[in-house]
Amino acid sequence: MLTLTISLDSLSTYIVAVDVLCLLSYILYRFHKKRRLERTINNITEFVTGYFMNTGAEVEVTCCKLEDSKHFIVMIESEPLKRFRYSNILESNLIAHIRKMAGSVVEKIYWRFPVSINKIISSNKIVNNTEKSLQEQDDLYFLEMHTEDEYKVSEVSWDEFNSSSKQIPDHK
Repeated sequence: MLTLTISLDSLSTYIVAVDVLCLLSYILYRFHKKRRLERTINNITEFVTGYFMNTGAEVEVTCCKLEDSKHFIVMIESEPLKRFRYSNILESNLIAHIRKMAGSVVEKIYWRFPVSINKIISSNKIVNNTEKSLQEQDDLYFLEMHTEDEYKVSEVSWDEFNSSSKQIPDHK
C-alpha cells in the first residue's frame, strides 16, 4: 500500500492561490474580449442595416473579424438593384461612416446579389410585355439588362467573318 502525504506550508499556499487567481483573471479577460467582439459586430451589423433602411433597400448584413487582425469584413446580400450598380463608390462612404460612427475599421465589403432563375425568366417575359413590367417591378434593372440589342453568338463561315471585319472602321 502506498500513502501520499502533502504538506502545504505558507509559501506553497500563496503560490497556489496566485496561480488560481491568474487563471481566473485570464478566463474573465477572455470572456470580456469575446463579449466586446460580439458587441462590436452587432453594432456594425445594425449600423449597416440602418444605413440601407434609410434608402429603402432591404439587405442582409453579416460581419466577421479577420483572424490575427483588428479589422472586420462586412458581407451584404441584396436584390440586384440599379442603385447598387456602382457599389464600389458606396463602399468607401460606408467604410468611412462605420469608422466614424462605430469606431471600428472595416477592411472590405463584399456584395452578393442572388438572382433566381424564376426572376430571369420573368424578366424575359417582361421584355415582351413592357406594360406589365412597370406594374410588376419597382426597379427596372432587369428590364434594362435584357434589351433587343443583346449579343447573338453563332457560327459563321470564314468568308462571312472576313467580310464583316472589313466593315468595321479602324479607330486610330
